[in-house]
Amino acid sequence: MVCPMSSPYAILGLEPNADPRAAKAAFHAVAKSCHPDVNSDPQARQRFEEAREAYRVITLGAASADIGRVGSPRAGRMTEIDLEVSVWIAARGGSVKGSCPLGKASVRVPAGARAGDRIIARIGKTDVACVIRIADTDGFEIDGGNIVTTLTLSAAQAKSGGGVEIETPMGRLRLNVPKESQDGDRLLVTGRGLPATNGRPAGDLYLDVEIIETMTDRAVAALDKILAKARRPRAGSDLFGQDLVA
Repeated sequence: MVCPMSSPYAILGLEPNADPRAAKAAFHAVAKSCHPDVNSDPQARQRFEEAREAYRVITLGAASADIGRVGSPRAGRMTEIDLEVSVWIAARGGSVKGSCPLGKASVRVPAGARAGDRIIARIGKTDVACVIRIADTDGFEIDGGNIVTTLTLSAAQAKSGGGVEIETPMGRLRLNVPKESQDGDRLLVTGRGLPATNGRPAGDLYLDVEIIETMTDRAVAALDKILAKARRPRAGSDLFGQDLVA
């Protein structure tokens, strides 16, 4: 039995100060061997669920309320602070609460916020410019107004294509995966990135295909080999299995 650990960093085998990118890499490493589509062992499933929750906690914790560095004000310019938000907040909007050397703050972030956007907020008795930074969250990254993530498919799904449902920062989405998709392919869903705001068009959603071999894939491959061997004509037989020698 896999014993639960209190620290999400410990669950993923990370140092306590590891960043979200390291958490993402560690989670993907666990998923490759413990994803339910790859490993049916109940212990593997539990390990996968623990790793997924740990990754979620680390990324949301890092992205939800980091009102951090205070920039030195230049002549005629407002004091700036870094405001780090999650991909979900950038996509849907919401309030971010936190604290900085100037005091505690609650900043309202509009839906469709981009990295580098400035939001004017009052902290204590000081008006400051909060400069948006968007942290990778739950496997989603932001590139300008675009959202980038990984689409994990079984070998059978990649070969046959068809409908797949995924959860994105912009809501649940049903995709039509092309047949014969290859590992490393990038799929484009137009207009499903960050929403349009301040005269900027909506971004796109990019899905990087990652193919994993499931137990079903291995069983199908083994059956194909058996059938191929059975279809091969025996020595001394024609293609219809009839003896060529009387």
